[in-house]
Amino acid sequence: MSLPIVDAETRSGALKAERLSAYSLRISVLEQCQLDCRYCRPGSTTTPTETARWLRADEHRRLARLLLKSTVRKVRFTGGEPTLRADLPQLVAAWRDAGVALGLGVIPMALTTNGLRLVPMLPALKGSGLGGVTIHLDTIRPERVEALMGDGADVDAALDAASAAVRNDMAVKWNVVVQRGRNDDELTAIIERARDLGIEVRFIEQMNTGSAQGYVKETFISGADIVAAIAGVVGVDAIPRRLPSDPAALYQTTRGDVFGLIASDTQPFCDACDRLRLSADGRLRGCLYQPGGLPLGVALRGGVDDDGVMGLIESALHAKTSYHPLVPRARLPFSMADVGG
Repeated sequence: MSLPIVDAETRSGALKAERLSAYSLRISVLEQCQLDCRYCRPGSTTTPTETARWLRADEHRRLARLLLKSTVRKVRFTGGEPTLRADLPQLVAAWRDAGVALGLGVIPMALTTNGLRLVPMLPALKGSGLGGVTIHLDTIRPERVEALMGDGADVDAALDAASAAVRNDMAVKWNVVVQRGRNDDELTAIIERARDLGIEVRFIEQMNTGSAQGYVKETFISGADIVAAIAGVVGVDAIPRRLPSDPAALYQTTRGDVFGLIASDTQPFCDACDRLRLSADGRLRGCLYQPGGLPLGVALRGGVDDDGVMGLIESALHAKTSYHPLVPRARLPFSMADVGG
Protein backbone atom coordinates (compact mmCIF):
# COMPACT_ATOMS: atom_id res chain seq x y z
CA MET A 1 0.00 0.00 0.00
CA SER A 2 1.06 3.62 -0.38
CA LEU A 3 0.63 6.14 2.39
CA PRO A 4 -0.47 9.70 1.59
CA ILE A 5 2.29 12.30 1.79
CA VAL A 6 1.40 14.84 4.46
CA ASP A 7 2.81 18.36 4.43
CA ALA A 8 3.20 18.49 8.21
CA GLU A 9 4.39 22.08 8.35
CA THR A 10 1.38 23.27 6.37
CA ARG A 11 -1.11 21.23 8.41
CA SER A 12 0.26 22.58 11.68
CA GLY A 13 -0.15 26.20 10.68
CA ALA A 14 -2.49 28.63 12.40
CA LEU A 15 -6.16 27.76 12.34
CA LYS A 16 -8.61 29.68 10.21
CA ALA A 17 -9.70 32.93 11.81
CA GLU A 18 -13.42 32.20 11.75
CA ARG A 19 -14.96 30.58 14.80
CA LEU A 20 -16.15 27.00 14.43
CA SER A 21 -19.82 26.13 14.84
CA ALA A 22 -19.11 23.33 17.34
CA TYR A 23 -16.25 22.34 19.62
CA SER A 24 -15.14 19.19 21.39
CA LEU A 25 -14.00 19.74 24.99
CA ARG A 26 -11.50 17.54 26.83
CA ILE A 27 -11.89 17.92 30.58
CA SER A 28 -9.00 16.88 32.81
CA VAL A 29 -10.61 16.22 36.19
CA LEU A 30 -7.21 15.64 37.90
CA GLU A 31 -3.59 15.00 36.90
CA GLN A 32 -2.93 12.15 39.34
CA CYS A 33 -2.66 8.57 38.09
CA GLN A 34 -1.83 5.30 39.83
CA LEU A 35 0.31 4.16 36.87
CA ASP A 36 3.66 5.34 35.55
CA CYS A 37 3.82 5.15 31.76
CA ARG A 38 7.40 5.71 30.64
CA TYR A 39 6.59 8.53 28.19
CA CYS A 40 4.33 10.35 30.64
CA ARG A 41 4.93 10.43 34.38
CA PRO A 42 8.75 10.38 34.47
CA GLY A 43 8.73 13.52 32.38
CA SER A 44 6.08 15.36 34.40
CA THR A 45 7.15 18.95 34.83
CA THR A 46 4.60 20.26 37.32
CA THR A 47 3.18 19.30 40.70
CA PRO A 48 -0.34 17.85 40.30
CA THR A 49 -3.18 20.20 41.17
CA GLU A 50 -4.14 19.69 44.79
CA THR A 51 -7.63 18.50 45.67
CA ALA A 52 -8.77 21.87 46.96
CA ARG A 53 -8.24 23.44 43.54
CA TRP A 54 -10.14 20.81 41.54
CA LEU A 55 -13.31 22.13 39.98
CA ARG A 56 -16.26 20.85 42.05
CA ALA A 57 -19.46 19.44 40.60
CA ASP A 58 -21.33 22.72 41.12
CA GLU A 59 -18.55 24.60 39.31
CA HIS A 60 -18.65 22.08 36.47
CA ARG A 61 -22.39 22.64 36.27
CA ARG A 62 -21.97 26.39 35.89
CA LEU A 63 -19.18 26.11 33.34
CA ALA A 64 -21.13 23.46 31.45
CA ARG A 65 -24.07 25.80 31.06
CA LEU A 66 -21.82 28.56 29.69
CA LEU A 67 -19.59 26.40 27.48
CA LEU A 68 -22.53 24.49 25.99
CA LYS A 69 -24.25 27.80 25.31
CA SER A 70 -21.04 28.82 23.52
CA THR A 71 -21.06 25.88 21.05
CA VAL A 72 -19.28 23.05 22.89
CA ARG A 73 -21.14 19.97 21.66
CA LYS A 74 -19.02 17.02 22.77
CA VAL A 75 -17.12 16.23 25.98
CA ARG A 76 -14.42 13.76 27.00
CA PHE A 77 -13.33 13.31 30.62
CA THR A 78 -9.62 12.62 31.08
CA GLY A 79 -6.84 12.75 33.67
CA GLY A 80 -4.44 11.56 34.96
CA GLU A 81 -6.82 8.76 35.75
CA PRO A 82 -10.34 10.23 36.05
CA THR A 83 -11.83 7.27 37.93
CA LEU A 84 -9.63 8.21 40.91
CA ARG A 85 -12.24 10.90 41.57
CA ALA A 86 -15.07 9.33 43.53
CA ASP A 87 -17.38 12.14 42.40
CA LEU A 88 -16.78 11.50 38.68
CA PRO A 89 -20.41 10.41 38.08
CA GLN A 90 -21.55 13.72 39.57
CA LEU A 91 -19.27 15.64 37.23
CA VAL A 92 -20.65 13.76 34.23
CA ALA A 93 -24.19 14.37 35.45
CA ALA A 94 -23.49 18.10 35.73
CA TRP A 95 -22.71 18.24 32.00
CA ARG A 96 -25.68 16.03 31.13
CA ASP A 97 -28.06 18.23 33.11
CA ALA A 98 -26.73 21.43 31.56
CA GLY A 99 -27.23 20.07 28.07
CA VAL A 100 -30.76 18.96 28.81
CA ALA A 101 -31.61 22.32 30.42
CA LEU A 102 -30.39 24.14 27.31
CA GLY A 103 -32.50 21.95 25.01
CA LEU A 104 -29.49 20.10 23.58
CA GLY A 105 -30.45 16.74 25.08
CA VAL A 106 -27.75 14.46 26.45
CA ILE A 107 -24.63 15.58 24.59
CA PRO A 108 -22.05 12.94 23.55
CA MET A 109 -19.79 12.27 26.54
CA ALA A 110 -16.93 9.81 26.81
CA LEU A 111 -14.18 8.84 29.25
CA THR A 112 -10.51 7.93 28.76
CA THR A 113 -9.27 5.53 31.46
CA ASN A 114 -6.76 2.81 32.24
CA GLY A 115 -9.75 0.70 33.28
CA LEU A 116 -8.42 -0.45 36.64
CA ARG A 117 -11.24 1.18 38.64
CA LEU A 118 -13.87 1.41 35.93
CA VAL A 119 -16.09 -1.66 36.36
CA PRO A 120 -17.70 -0.80 39.74
CA MET A 121 -18.24 2.78 38.59
CA LEU A 122 -19.80 1.90 35.23
CA PRO A 123 -23.47 1.77 36.32
CA ALA A 124 -23.26 5.21 37.93
CA LEU A 125 -21.41 6.66 34.95
CA LYS A 126 -23.91 5.29 32.48
CA GLY A 127 -26.75 6.55 34.64
CA SER A 128 -25.12 9.99 34.58
CA GLY A 129 -25.18 10.07 30.78
CA LEU A 130 -21.77 8.72 29.79
CA GLY A 131 -21.96 7.10 26.37
CA GLY A 132 -18.39 6.13 25.50
CA VAL A 133 -15.24 4.69 27.04
CA THR A 134 -11.69 4.61 25.69
CA ILE A 135 -9.37 2.15 27.41
CA HIS A 136 -5.66 2.95 27.43
CA LEU A 137 -3.52 -0.20 27.35
CA ASP A 138 -0.14 -0.38 25.60
CA THR A 139 0.37 -4.14 25.48
CA ILE A 140 -1.51 -7.42 25.65
CA ARG A 141 1.48 -9.25 27.11
CA PRO A 142 1.17 -9.53 30.91
CA GLU A 143 4.92 -10.05 31.27
CA ARG A 144 5.71 -6.60 29.83
CA VAL A 145 2.81 -4.41 30.94
CA GLU A 146 4.37 -3.17 34.18
CA ALA A 147 7.64 -2.28 32.42
CA LEU A 148 5.63 -0.13 30.00
CA MET A 149 2.93 1.29 32.25
CA GLY A 150 4.17 0.95 35.84
CA ASP A 151 3.41 -1.12 38.91
CA GLY A 152 -0.22 -2.16 39.11
CA ALA A 153 -0.86 -2.17 35.37
CA ASP A 154 -2.98 -5.18 34.48
CA VAL A 155 -3.81 -6.43 30.98
CA ASP A 156 -6.75 -8.59 32.07
CA ALA A 157 -8.29 -5.86 34.23
CA ALA A 158 -8.11 -3.32 31.41
CA LEU A 159 -9.61 -5.67 28.82
CA ASP A 160 -12.28 -6.83 31.28
CA ALA A 161 -13.22 -3.16 31.73
CA ALA A 162 -13.50 -2.77 27.95
CA SER A 163 -15.76 -5.84 27.79
CA ALA A 164 -17.91 -4.50 30.64
CA ALA A 165 -18.35 -1.21 28.81
CA VAL A 166 -19.39 -3.09 25.66
CA ARG A 167 -21.95 -5.03 27.70
CA ASN A 168 -23.28 -1.69 28.96
CA ASP A 169 -23.93 -0.63 25.35
CA MET A 170 -21.21 1.99 25.34
CA ALA A 171 -19.07 2.99 22.37
CA VAL A 172 -15.67 1.54 23.26
CA LYS A 173 -12.24 2.29 21.81
CA TRP A 174 -8.76 1.13 22.78
CA ASN A 175 -5.73 3.46 22.73
CA VAL A 176 -2.21 2.05 22.30
CA VAL A 177 0.86 4.31 22.41
CA VAL A 178 3.32 2.57 20.09
CA GLN A 179 6.98 2.39 21.19
CA ARG A 180 9.80 1.06 19.05
CA GLY A 181 11.40 -2.02 20.56
CA ARG A 182 8.83 -2.14 23.37
CA ASN A 183 5.45 -3.05 21.87
CA ASP A 184 5.68 -2.55 18.09
CA ASP A 185 5.83 -6.32 17.63
CA GLU A 186 2.24 -6.66 18.91
CA LEU A 187 0.31 -4.49 16.48
CA THR A 188 -1.52 -7.13 14.46
CA ALA A 189 -2.14 -9.22 17.59
CA ILE A 190 -3.71 -6.18 19.24
CA ILE A 191 -5.93 -5.62 16.19
CA GLU A 192 -7.08 -9.24 16.43
CA ARG A 193 -7.79 -8.94 20.16
CA ALA A 194 -9.77 -5.76 19.54
CA ARG A 195 -11.82 -7.60 16.91
CA ASP A 196 -12.57 -10.37 19.40
CA LEU A 197 -13.75 -7.76 21.92
CA GLY A 198 -15.85 -5.92 19.36
CA ILE A 199 -13.98 -2.64 19.78
CA GLU A 200 -11.79 -0.40 17.62
CA VAL A 201 -8.11 0.12 18.38
CA ARG A 202 -6.25 3.37 17.77
CA PHE A 203 -2.47 3.39 17.57
CA ILE A 204 -0.90 6.61 18.84
CA GLU A 205 2.43 8.08 17.87
CA GLN A 206 4.44 9.42 20.81
CA MET A 207 4.29 13.21 21.03
CA ASN A 208 6.99 15.85 21.23
CA THR A 209 5.86 17.45 24.50
CA GLY A 210 9.39 18.25 25.69
CA SER A 211 9.33 15.86 28.65
CA ALA A 212 10.74 12.33 28.93
CA GLN A 213 12.87 13.32 25.96
CA GLY A 214 15.42 10.53 26.29
CA TYR A 215 12.80 7.79 26.40
CA VAL A 216 10.78 9.24 23.53
CA LYS A 217 13.87 9.69 21.36
CA GLU A 218 14.85 6.08 21.97
CA THR A 219 11.42 4.57 21.31
CA PHE A 220 9.73 6.92 18.81
CA ILE A 221 8.16 5.29 15.78
CA SER A 222 6.35 7.34 13.15
CA GLY A 223 2.75 6.84 12.16
CA ALA A 224 3.83 5.85 8.66
CA ASP A 225 6.11 3.16 10.08
CA ILE A 226 3.33 1.93 12.37
CA VAL A 227 1.01 1.41 9.40
CA ALA A 228 3.82 -0.09 7.33
CA ALA A 229 4.53 -2.62 10.09
CA ILE A 230 0.90 -3.72 10.05
CA ALA A 231 0.84 -3.77 6.23
CA GLY A 232 3.84 -6.07 6.30
CA VAL A 233 1.66 -8.72 7.93
CA VAL A 234 -1.80 -8.04 6.52
CA GLY A 235 -2.98 -5.84 3.66
CA VAL A 236 -4.02 -2.31 4.66
CA ASP A 237 -5.92 0.44 2.86
CA ALA A 238 -6.58 4.00 4.00
CA ILE A 239 -10.27 4.87 4.39
CA PRO A 240 -11.85 8.30 5.06
CA ARG A 241 -11.99 9.80 8.53
CA ARG A 242 -15.51 9.71 9.94
CA LEU A 243 -15.35 13.48 10.48
CA PRO A 244 -12.71 15.92 9.20
CA SER A 245 -11.99 16.96 12.80
CA ASP A 246 -11.38 13.41 14.04
CA PRO A 247 -7.76 13.06 15.18
CA ALA A 248 -7.55 9.44 14.02
CA ALA A 249 -6.86 8.60 10.38
CA LEU A 250 -8.58 5.31 9.58
CA TYR A 251 -7.33 2.15 7.89
CA GLN A 252 -8.90 -1.19 7.05
CA THR A 253 -7.11 -4.49 6.76
CA THR A 254 -7.93 -7.10 4.13
CA ARG A 255 -9.49 -9.08 7.00
CA GLY A 256 -12.02 -6.27 7.44
CA ASP A 257 -10.62 -4.86 10.69
CA VAL A 258 -10.70 -1.07 11.02
CA PHE A 259 -8.05 0.66 13.13
CA GLY A 260 -7.15 4.26 13.75
CA LEU A 261 -3.83 6.10 13.71
CA ILE A 262 -3.18 9.32 15.63
CA ALA A 263 0.13 10.68 14.37
CA SER A 264 0.18 14.15 15.91
CA ASP A 265 3.87 14.81 15.38
CA THR A 266 4.40 13.64 11.79
CA GLN A 267 0.85 14.08 10.45
CA PRO A 268 -0.60 17.00 12.46
CA PHE A 269 -4.26 17.85 11.97
CA CYS A 270 -4.28 21.38 13.38
CA ASP A 271 -6.13 22.84 10.38
CA ALA A 272 -9.23 20.77 11.23
CA CYS A 273 -8.90 20.82 15.05
CA ASP A 274 -12.12 21.50 16.96
CA ARG A 275 -10.73 20.79 20.44
CA LEU A 276 -10.70 22.86 23.58
CA ARG A 277 -9.13 21.72 26.86
CA LEU A 278 -10.19 22.42 30.43
CA SER A 279 -7.68 21.70 33.19
CA ALA A 280 -8.51 20.29 36.62
CA ASP A 281 -8.39 23.80 38.11
CA GLY A 282 -10.40 25.37 35.29
CA ARG A 283 -7.88 26.78 32.80
CA LEU A 284 -9.26 26.80 29.25
CA ARG A 285 -6.90 26.47 26.30
CA GLY A 286 -7.37 25.96 22.57
CA CYS A 287 -4.33 23.76 21.89
CA LEU A 288 -2.67 20.88 23.70
CA TYR A 289 0.71 22.62 23.40
CA GLN A 290 -0.55 26.04 24.51
CA PRO A 291 1.01 27.24 27.77
CA GLY A 292 -1.21 28.58 30.53
CA GLY A 293 -4.80 29.05 29.44
CA LEU A 294 -7.60 31.39 30.48
CA PRO A 295 -8.38 31.00 34.22
CA LEU A 296 -12.10 30.18 34.27
CA GLY A 297 -11.78 28.44 37.64
CA VAL A 298 -10.15 31.47 39.25
CA ALA A 299 -12.89 33.66 37.75
CA LEU A 300 -15.63 31.46 39.21
CA ARG A 301 -14.13 31.49 42.68
CA GLY A 302 -13.35 35.19 42.46
CA GLY A 303 -17.01 36.11 42.07
CA VAL A 304 -16.98 36.95 38.35
CA ASP A 305 -20.51 36.86 36.99
CA ASP A 306 -21.67 34.76 34.05
CA ASP A 307 -21.14 37.56 31.54
CA GLY A 308 -17.54 37.94 32.68
CA VAL A 309 -16.86 34.21 32.47
CA MET A 310 -18.50 34.06 29.06
CA GLY A 311 -16.20 36.86 27.95
CA LEU A 312 -13.19 34.73 28.89
CA ILE A 313 -14.66 31.78 26.99
CA GLU A 314 -15.23 33.91 23.90
CA SER A 315 -11.64 35.16 24.14
CA ALA A 316 -10.39 31.57 24.15
CA LEU A 317 -12.49 30.69 21.11
CA HIS A 318 -11.34 33.67 19.08
CA ALA A 319 -7.70 33.15 20.07
CA LYS A 320 -7.68 29.42 19.26
CA THR A 321 -4.62 28.65 17.15
CA SER A 322 -1.90 26.05 16.83
CA TYR A 323 1.09 25.82 19.18
CA HIS A 324 2.32 22.61 17.54
CA PRO A 325 6.13 22.14 17.69
CA LEU A 326 6.34 22.89 13.97
CA VAL A 327 4.87 26.35 14.57
CA PRO A 328 7.38 29.01 15.78
CA ARG A 329 5.70 29.92 19.06
CA ALA A 330 6.81 29.86 22.67
CA ARG A 331 6.04 26.60 24.46
CA LEU A 332 6.94 24.99 27.78
CA PRO A 333 7.79 21.32 28.36
CA PHE A 334 4.89 19.29 29.71
CA SER A 335 3.78 15.71 30.08
CA MET A 336 0.44 14.35 28.96
CA ALA A 337 -0.51 13.93 32.61
CA ASP A 338 0.01 17.68 33.12
CA VAL A 339 -2.61 18.65 30.53
CA GLY A 340 -5.07 15.80 30.52
CA GLY A 341 -4.04 13.30 27.87
